[in-house]
Parts: sequence; structure tokens; C-alpha cells
Amino acid sequence: MRILIVSPEANPFARAGALAEIIYGLAKALSQRGDQVAVVLPLYRQVKESLWDLRPTGMSISIPLSIKTLTTDIYTTRLDPGLDFYFIGQDSLYDREGLYGTQFGDYQDNAERFIFFSRAVPELLNALKLHFDVCHCHEWQTGLVPVYIKTLYQDSPYCKNLATVYSVHNVGYQGIFWHYDMALTGLGWELFTPNLLEYYGKINLEKGGLVTADIINTVSQTYRQEILTPEFGFGLEGVFQERAADLYGILNGVDYEHWDPAHDAYLAAPYDARNLAGKDHCKLDLIQHYGLKVSLDQPLIGMTTRLRERKGLDLVREIMPQLTDANIGFVLQGTGEERYQYAFMELQKRYPASVGVKIGYSEETAHKIIAGSDIFLMPSRYEPCGLDQLYCLRYGTIPVVRATGGLKETVVEYDPVSGQGTGFTFSNFDSLELWTAIQRAIALYGNRPSWDLLRRQAMQQEFSWLHAAGQYQELYRKAVQKKLTKAPRDI
Repeated sequence: MRILIVSPEANPFARAGALAEIIYGLAKALSQRGDQVAVVLPLYRQVKESLWDLRPTGMSISIPLSIKTLTTDIYTTRLDPGLDFYFIGQDSLYDREGLYGTQFGDYQDNAERFIFFSRAVPELLNALKLHFDVCHCHEWQTGLVPVYIKTLYQDSPYCKNLATVYSVHNVGYQGIFWHYDMALTGLGWELFTPNLLEYYGKINLEKGGLVTADIINTVSQTYRQEILTPEFGFGLEGVFQERAADLYGILNGVDYEHWDPAHDAYLAAPYDARNLAGKDHCKLDLIQHYGLKVSLDQPLIGMTTRLRERKGLDLVREIMPQLTDANIGFVLQGTGEERYQYAFMELQKRYPASVGVKIGYSEETAHKIIAGSDIFLMPSRYEPCGLDQLYCLRYGTIPVVRATGGLKETVVEYDPVSGQGTGFTFSNFDSLELWTAIQRAIALYGNRPSWDLLRRQAMQQEFSWLHAAGQYQELYRKAVQKKLTKAPRDI
């Protein structure tokens, strides 16, 4: 198939979070399975600084935004024979330090930035005369793409037969802006209704994708069920309920060429399930990386996470005295809300021998934490899929997770009777339950043969992107079939 992926970020060009890894992993796997794949991104400053060889297509596009018009130049590069990238350039919108904002908050003109990007996608298809079977859009920043394809561009020869799939990675972020931004879209006000773009008097870009795409999906079966409820639907549960027949859940995958402890250039020593000796070297390297006074015999817990409430950081803060009293080391890497940055920096000052904190994100440090830790915490309030627990399984680092979303599907509670399982879980968003799960892990850690057996079981789990890509291919076929059976002007 010919697949166009539209995303606000993607490795190796522009990254703000895990979405960048997901997009590249999926695109690469689809290409390896024989599909012709192209990815469209904004031409951010990060892209320019990535040192990839971008070449101009020679085509410019003019996009109306209310009373003004902005022009974009289109650039491209090819990573593999079946994988192309296209970039929408407009320095006034994208030549900035961050992708979506700064440490002080989101950019005030994000509505304009991503309305422009969304409308530029069908314009790009027309300008370059590109035919695709499916357009796969990701997150709220691309929510208007299916809307444009089914309205302003429905008669375009490059859009009229183009099936659309819209993926929700986190319903907590929807792209909600005041209703005056509707004028930026160039769409008629007849679309500003509760059945389409209107959301409590505002415009909701994610809602646009949800109601107009041929097929919608999210990143685990459990999260698919959760977003049908008020607790996790964030006001859009009614939309998900109405479209439940077209709503699917597919787990994210792992690029095992990049995440493999036997061939990881960031690690102090390689290791695999047959020979775990190198993992101790990685643990010692991590201890030294953080300047801790923790011995190899002491359990070491790691986290690399966004510093936000939903990640369960309040639970971790509450149990920190128990961790330190039990002579357990703890390392964290993350960036996010200032209250958590200050809180964990204070914990490091209070327990400098056993608690290490790095504010920010480094891919090298992320790999060191996932390889060098004994236990990895993900006590999330909600977690659509999660990637870190999948990396940890391959690296023999035992996850302790709250049983929600994709965490529930990918981490199996260890059974001390049968010896089966891959980690430790807890149900309620409660610090005592988190601490109890950690205690179960620590108790098994004291039995090295059983602990190593658990590590090896974890490392044998398979969550390859090649498998997930096969499921997406099935989803694309459903979208194409639905497009064929739907009335041309039926929104």
C-alpha cells in the first residue's frame, strides 16, 4: 500500500516525546513489510539542526489563514528506499527552540501553527501530485487533516479516494482553542457544531479528526475501553462511544535494532538473556553516572519520565522515606512541571548518597537507566500504552507498574508459585499499593536465581514494531474499504 503518515514529530528529525519514536518505528516497519511510506512534518528548527540532507522540491504552497496568506517551501529526504520524509517550511511558525512551547507553557499561536500544517498536507499532495491509499494522522496537531480531505479538498484527484486513519495517543491533549480561531481554518461555520468541531463553545482540533476520519484508533485495547468512560475520555467519551464500531486499539511496538542490550552503544557493557554479566557493569556505570554511594548488592530503582501528575510522581514522593530507609537506590531523569522538578531536586539534596536526579532529557541517560536499574517504576494514573516498560522488558529491568492502559496489557504480575510473569503490578492509584508492589519485587531480588529467571522471562517477550505494523496494515485495509462504501460527500 501507499501510506502517508502525518505527525507533529518523528525521529530522527524532531522529538518532544515518545511520539517521535513511535512514528519512526511504525514508518520503518511498514516500509520493511513492503509498503511505500512517506511522513510529513513541520520544518522545525530541530529538523534544520539535525544535519540531515534536506533537498528542496522546488514547490511552494500558499496557505490562507483568515485575512493573511503564508507561503511554505516543501523539502524532502529519503531514509530508505521505501521511506520518504516531507517537511512543511514556514520559519515564522516553526523556527523556534521548542516544538510546541517553552518551559513556561505552550506557544500562544499553536492554533495557527497546526491549522497551517494540517491544510498544507492536502496542498502538498496536489502540488507534488502524490497518490496515496491511506493518510494516517497522529494527535491533535493533525486533527484537521481528515476534515480538509472530506471538505475543501474532496474533489481533488489526490484526496477524493484517500482513506483516513486518525490515531489518539493521549486524550488528555486535544488542541482546544477559542472559537475565533475557526476563521483561520477557512472552513465554513456550518462545521462549528457539537457534531463536528465545536466543543463547549471552543474549537477542538482532535474532535475534528475523531468525527471525520474513516477509522480511528488508540494505542492499546485497554486504553480503548478506558476512553469510553468519563474518567479517561476527558469530555470526548461521547464521541468515542458514537464511533465505537470504528475505534480500534493497537499496542505500540519496539524497534529492537535500536533497543537491544547486546548492541547498545550507550551501555558500559553488552549483555543478553544467556549472559547477564554485563548488566552489573551497566548498573555500576549508572551509579557512577549519578555519583551515588550505592553498592551493587543494593537494589537500584530507575525512572525516566515526564514530570507530570498523571505519571504518579506524587506516589513516588510519598514513599521516598521508605525507599531510603530500606537502603534502596533511586535515579530519575525527567523534565516537566516545576513543582516536581524542585521536589525531586530537594529529595536529592536530602539523600545525596542514594537519590540521583537529572532534570532534562538525554537519550544516553535514558538507555543507561533502563539498562542499569534493577527495577523501573511506572505508577501512572493513566498510561495509553507506554514504551519504557517495553524497553525494560528487553533489558531485563523489572517493571513495577500500575495496571492501567497499555501497562496492564504488557506487564504480567509475577506468580511466586509458578515462577511465571514479567513484573509487578498494583491496581489503585495509591502510594501504599505502590510500596507493597515494590516490596514484592525487593523480596524476589534477594533470591538471585529466581530474580535472574524473571529477568530472562522478561527479556524473551516480543513487542516488535513489525508485528504492530501488520495490525496497522489490516486497519488501513478497513479504512480503504470504508472509504469505498461511503458516500463521496458524506462527512
